[in-house]
Amino acid sequence: MMIMLIKRVKMGEIFIAFQSAKLSLIMVALLLLLPNIYFQFYKWRYLVRLVKFDASNREVLQSLFAGFTFGFITPGRLGEFGRAFFIKNCPWVKVLGIAALDKLFSVAVVFLFGSVGLLYLIGKQLFIYTMIPLVTFTAITLFVFYYILFHPEIIKSFLYSLNIILPFREKIKLLISSMDQFTRERAIMLLLFNLGFSIIFLAQFYILVIAFQPSAVVPTMLALASTMLVKTMLPISIGDLGIRESAAIYFLGKIAILESAAFNASILLFLINLLIPSLVGLVLILKHRLFIPNNRK
Repeated sequence: MMIMLIKRVKMGEIFIAFQSAKLSLIMVALLLLLPNIYFQFYKWRYLVRLVKFDASNREVLQSLFAGFTFGFITPGRLGEFGRAFFIKNCPWVKVLGIAALDKLFSVAVVFLFGSVGLLYLIGKQLFIYTMIPLVTFTAITLFVFYYILFHPEIIKSFLYSLNIILPFREKIKLLISSMDQFTRERAIMLLLFNLGFSIIFLAQFYILVIAFQPSAVVPTMLALASTMLVKTMLPISIGDLGIRESAAIYFLGKIAILESAAFNASILLFLINLLIPSLVGLVLILKHRLFIPNNRK
């Protein structure tokens, strides 16, 4: 897919766009990696300490970066769940449970922003009598989704009911027990963490876009939110390469952003937010022998 995209955009246009790019803005996007990582660290530490109260900052950070590395080499970044194996003296199944919660709330924020973005972009092409039921359906779906998220007991009851017909019941019960300390207040806190992270992420993406071509904030951010929604719904490539770039070209094209600018911004976002943390995680794995799981209870 990446080869087809490069052929479509053309290497010459890509290089010309890079030559005229504003390096100062690219540096700003790179520096935003620091608060990006901090938000993810703080959020992961908050969750880990629900199942292991004395988890150290070092242990949490190593687990986080190990997850970056494993996520980098798996479609949809599913390998990030591997961070569960690098929390010592705590059953990995329980840590896997809170990692799943983290992923669920992250997807919830992407769906929220992405739905608004899609409705904005699609709404221009639809008649009002088509748009009204579409907006209504989206609003009801989001309301139900968020209602369930803010009532963890509903999720627990559903999982316990499902557990009756599934194998490995004891493991699944242990996984569900990771939610014992997850109250409505903590659900709201986790959502706020993910909102903060998503805002920084979208800000990085926007800054990278305007490094190649000036564009208004609101329509660009909505197009980028739509891009991230499509990328999340299609976890079929390593590092999401090709999917993110194709979606960016399509949605940013709706607001007159050149294909080369959309492609370059998306690739730089990949290098900054995925490749760099993954390389750091690889160094930590090799240096501290993190590839040997500390706990497999």
